[in-house]
Amino acid sequence: MITEEQIDKIVEKLINRIETANAYLLMQMGEKVKRISTLTPTQAQQLVQMLKYGGQYEDIVRELARQTNLNIKDIDEIFEAYAKQDQQFYKKFYRYRNRPFIPYEQNVALQNQTRALRNIVKNEMYNFTRSNVLGYTIRDTKGRVQFLGLRETYNRVLDEALLNVGQGKETFDSAMSSILKEIGGSGLKTIEYESGRSIRLDSAVRMHLKGRLRELHNELQEIYGAEFDSDGIEISVHSNPAPDHELAQGRQFSNEEYAKLNNGDEAIDYKDKKITLDHDDNGSYRPISELNCYHYIFVIILGVSEPEYDDKQLQQIIDDNNKGFEFDGKHYTNYEGTQLQRQLERKIREQKDIQILGKASNNNELISESQQKITQLTHKYNELSKISKLPTKAQRLRVSGYRRTKVK
Repeated sequence: MITEEQIDKIVEKLINRIETANAYLLMQMGEKVKRISTLTPTQAQQLVQMLKYGGQYEDIVRELARQTNLNIKDIDEIFEAYAKQDQQFYKKFYRYRNRPFIPYEQNVALQNQTRALRNIVKNEMYNFTRSNVLGYTIRDTKGRVQFLGLRETYNRVLDEALLNVGQGKETFDSAMSSILKEIGGSGLKTIEYESGRSIRLDSAVRMHLKGRLRELHNELQEIYGAEFDSDGIEISVHSNPAPDHELAQGRQFSNEEYAKLNNGDEAIDYKDKKITLDHDDNGSYRPISELNCYHYIFVIILGVSEPEYDDKQLQQIIDDNNKGFEFDGKHYTNYEGTQLQRQLERKIREQKDIQILGKASNNNELISESQQKITQLTHKYNELSKISKLPTKAQRLRVSGYRRTKVK
């Protein structure tokens, strides 16, 4: 079976392209600010008009489209490879039931299901990265956070640079720092179709691609189960589970009992243990393998498929998670520690984006401040990971285009 680590590597390849496009956009905006800063107000006015209407912005859009097309091209290969590898796990059950095993290349049902979902993902990827739904969150004159589209942001930076040239070159860098920090801290965002809210593009792609791969896996389970007459479900196991799913992971259920569990009702597993998913105060709950849940389900033959973990091992995972660690005078479960890691990773990436803007615009004040924060945040991240003994995700700290530099 394909592992969560392998899925992370697949997803990060696509995220890296998005970060490359974002870095290109930041460097283009920063370089324009640098050019404007050297000019007189009259010269700056002429340059800004040329930058706005002379095809410079279109170069940025073309680069975004190029990176998007590379990602869309990869999705075909990703989904087909995933489906093929997923299917191989179940050969033993077909043999046990004396049912024919039809390889992916000849299995029309599997191919159709895989093609349908990958086409949805390709369409989502295209919709996420259209230039008219991309932009940054920046505060308006009244201090309210607003989403500005890509062209609006580009023009806003040029206008701000032009205004600050008119007010004097001595204060230019300080005056520009505010908007550049906001753009870098925002990260490239997209408008989420269903909610209408803005969300970081890298987060949107990561969440949707991983969610669709889980959805593909779960839908293929239905096909396998029908082909070899499965009568049960086993839920996957991972360390440091969220509290609402920790009692269900690793358990085997009949198909009927699993349906009860995922409908929010009490279910009885194959060992006669009563299990429910935690509900919040409003009665809401997260079904297994949905809503950003990292668990996978596997169709099985009850009494034939041995559970991967016994009761003692499952309880040990819960105990280790709850034991957690102390950090900054507070106790965290390991699950809470992973959430803290993700927060620090995001803050480090934000500061690296700001540093890219600072370098491109030749703003030493911005470079110095962002690099100092990167050092502080990285130290805290390493300290947290060392104390908690939680694995790090170094790939989430990398930002395309970031290079530490000496400040004059």
